[in-house]
Amino acid sequence: MDMPPGLIDTAAILRTGAGTDGVHRAFKAGQLVRIRRGFYVSTEDWLNALPSQRVAWTTTSLARSVKGAVLCGQTAAVASGLPTLGTPPCVELATALPGRSGIRKSPLLVLGGDRTAQDVRRTRSYPLRYRLKSVLEPVRHGEFLCTGLMETTVDVISSTNLSQALVLADGAARRLLADGVVDHGANLLSVPGIAAGIAALPSAAARRRAERVAALASPQPESVGESYSRAIFEFLDFEQPELQHVFKDGNGFIGRSDFWWPSQGVVGEFDGKGKYVQAALRDGITADEAVYREKLREDRIRALGHGFVRWRWADLTDPSRLRCKLLAAGLRPGCGTSSPANQKLVR
Repeated sequence: MDMPPGLIDTAAILRTGAGTDGVHRAFKAGQLVRIRRGFYVSTEDWLNALPSQRVAWTTTSLARSVKGAVLCGQTAAVASGLPTLGTPPCVELATALPGRSGIRKSPLLVLGGDRTAQDVRRTRSYPLRYRLKSVLEPVRHGEFLCTGLMETTVDVISSTNLSQALVLADGAARRLLADGVVDHGANLLSVPGIAAGIAALPSAAARRRAERVAALASPQPESVGESYSRAIFEFLDFEQPELQHVFKDGNGFIGRSDFWWPSQGVVGEFDGKGKYVQAALRDGITADEAVYREKLREDRIRALGHGFVRWRWADLTDPSRLRCKLLAAGLRPGCGTSSPANQKLVR
């Protein structure tokens, strides 16, 4: 988790020998938002921040103020650098005390009654949720203690909806591939620690949900958008495609496709904005050149006789739009492993 600048930690200020009177005056004047006792950020910064920044400030404040705090669930995933779909709705901490489990209301506070203060109160705040679990070996990521990779993965895929679960599961599979635990063709059910964690879940429904996601998980998707797309294929009852398929023609290598349905002869590409506007993803070429090369690649694949379909984030957030595009490209549902009626997709 990248810690955005701007968090004011009064305990850290006091340790330097400086005073905090100025902080308290600014808070009383409505110039600072108090995230929790002893932790502040400027009102303007809070209003202008991305949700991920607000989560980072809130998580850091909790981790510093709750002795021995161990992050779990989606919060542990964010802190440990695993991909997530959106930001967690709360900051989750593990506890071994049954009487402590449950949600605590967010203590976020801003003083004053002007429009700025009212705007702060309308922004998303993040309550603390204690979850009953025994964490035998927490793992440190920067200043955060978190549940381990396998425990975090089982936790998320057994308790969240399909899209959130598969985004995290694919990310975990990529990390396990990098660590030499799985190969390119493996899913998470082949990992003993994850399989054992799923088997130990007390709820049969949670076990079924986690097994379905673990079986779908793959290290091959290269972005959150690709994993999100796979969840929607499952939700819409389309066949799961081959991933990162290599195409060649008489002139040699064309490229790797995000998705390939060989039985229906259709290639699919998720067009995230980053592949065109982020220099690091363009291999040093201009955005215009990236668009041009992508068009040439598509033309060469189409010349092989294959259908071709592209979609964007807007299509993922409205699955009916993606369904129309897939149907127009020649794909037909009914080949998937589940029915839309018994799957939850949206976050």
